[in-house]
Amino acid sequence: MPEQLKKKPLTKEEKLEARAERKKVSIVEYVETEMATFREKPFSVVDSTVLSQLTYLNMSNVVPGIGDKKPVTIAQLYRAERFTEYVEDTIFPKQNRQLLNALCASPRFRDIKINYYIDSVDEEKEKQFAAMTFFLPTGEIYVAYRGTDSTINGWKEDFNMFFLDVIPGQMSAARYLKWVAARTEGRLYVGGHSKGGNLAMYSASFVNKEIQDRIITVFNHDGPGLTKGAMAREDFSDITGKINITLPHSSLIGLIFCHGNYTVVESKRIGLMQHDLFSWEIKDGSFIYEEEVKPGGNRIVDSVYDLMEVLSEEDRQLFVDTTFEIIESAGALTFSEFPAMAIKSRDKIMHTMKNIDPQTADIMKNVLGEFITISARKAFTLPENEVTEKINDALNRIGETKDRLSEKIAQQTIKSIEAGEKLGVKITESVNRLGEKGSMLTDFIADTVMKARERISPDEELTDEDSDIREL
Repeated sequence: MPEQLKKKPLTKEEKLEARAERKKVSIVEYVETEMATFREKPFSVVDSTVLSQLTYLNMSNVVPGIGDKKPVTIAQLYRAERFTEYVEDTIFPKQNRQLLNALCASPRFRDIKINYYIDSVDEEKEKQFAAMTFFLPTGEIYVAYRGTDSTINGWKEDFNMFFLDVIPGQMSAARYLKWVAARTEGRLYVGGHSKGGNLAMYSASFVNKEIQDRIITVFNHDGPGLTKGAMAREDFSDITGKINITLPHSSLIGLIFCHGNYTVVESKRIGLMQHDLFSWEIKDGSFIYEEEVKPGGNRIVDSVYDLMEVLSEEDRQLFVDTTFEIIESAGALTFSEFPAMAIKSRDKIMHTMKNIDPQTADIMKNVLGEFITISARKAFTLPENEVTEKINDALNRIGETKDRLSEKIAQQTIKSIEAGEKLGVKITESVNRLGEKGSMLTDFIADTVMKARERISPDEELTDEDSDIREL
């Protein structure tokens, strides 16, 4: 075998590291391998993410709705004729089907009962709300809210958070929790993913003390927090001590209106795709945690906050309404339908865009302009060490040559900054000297003129028109 094709044997440390990596699992593999019942191992934050993901499935024809009907167990969801229906229009149909298969077979999850399923979309009120209640074999109850689904109406409701302290889905969530609590006994968990986590926080913050005393934990998995306006309301009750917030390393959505403490979970994906719960990594039955979120995510969220502060409440609403008016003009109800519908409705979309009134168009241009300005300001006010770090981080994975190149680029960047600063200092100093020594400049000009006059021939007579020269 040629030398270059021989596989280099792994060191002991590399073997141990590879073995440790293999132990990392997703929520699907966790469900497949966790054999302990809830009596043997208490309900955890990982279990909350599993049930939060299950809420995305369409189960209206199997799980009882609002009423006094008998609940079904998770094991009873295992119906081949319903599989396509369950995962239709979900964002991750393949993974959702795998999760369902694992849950129905799991000794930990299969006996959990589900009831009070509600899935409501109100286009007039711009509301998308879905929730269900899980009854654990231990007697504890988990009230779970679905996050934003693929409906355009659901996404618009999320955007409405930027100019409304309370959205319709939040009010529905509070009413749902009160309704469930009034008809059940036992201690409560409340939770959800994405907007579902926000609904969990809102509902638990706006119920009476009797219900709050029954709540064990409120789980918010990478969902927005509550606005300052919502927390300033008279009926708000601070339950910070019961809130458990989990964010991925590159969180963006979960940092919006985030005011409390949170833990950071390792994800196998990059960027915004880390919002996907299937990417969160688990080891030995618990999440793998990191120290902090990626700094870049904070700066993006800060830019969004800055932008929202620049615009008035009316302008925020106008911008959101206009954006979704263009999207909705294609006739699609979900984002999965939008690409095909947009092609068919191209002329209609263009007509809608042309019909935007000048005032709204100016606001949209101003919003984009403000965002660019904010982003630029943040980019060019970074400390020198961050400039170096950013450039190095971007290039150091490509190889040693690129590492040397990144260092040169970083040095040149810093030199340019320094040169600009020095030039500014020099100009300032020159202006200051000019102000302080203006009289010296006047004397110099006068002296120069006198010397010029002396060079004029004595026998050359000056006319009256030239007499003004003498005044110098």
